[in-house]
Amino acid sequence: MRFVFKLQALLNWKKNLEELSQLRLAEKFKQLRSEEEEIQRIIIQRLTYEQELKEKSIQGVEAAEYLTYQHYFEKSYKDLLCREEKKELTLSEIELERGKLIGLTKQKKILENLKEKRFRKFMYHLEREERGKNDERVISRYHSSPKVTFS
Repeated sequence: MRFVFKLQALLNWKKNLEELSQLRLAEKFKQLRSEEEEIQRIIIQRLTYEQELKEKSIQGVEAAEYLTYQHYFEKSYKDLLCREEKKELTLSEIELERGKLIGLTKQKKILENLKEKRFRKFMYHLEREERGKNDERVISRYHSSPKVTFS
């Protein structure tokens, strides 16, 4: 006789969902890192151009060149705000996925505990049955063995 857990398919499905959720969460963290790196790149570039404009302003800068810098600062500021919004959206997606992952992990753990409990019960009944068979063998041997009498 072998142990069969009737909910094994459900447990396998929950394990797969948990793994997929972990992969999605890892992808969201990768996306978050990418957004943060892009934000840092924009900030550094803005600071570099700001320093460059200050140095040129001391020597005197033409109006067209100054307008080009101003246009860049406006555009890069909008890009920075857009990246910050994407970062915030990614953070909220991470929290949502983390919540899903926690729920799936709990559901999987419940099924694993149920499987373990049923397996222990199965083993208990198997051992009990085996003890009963052993007791029957001992009793049958005792009754079938020749009686020795001492005189």
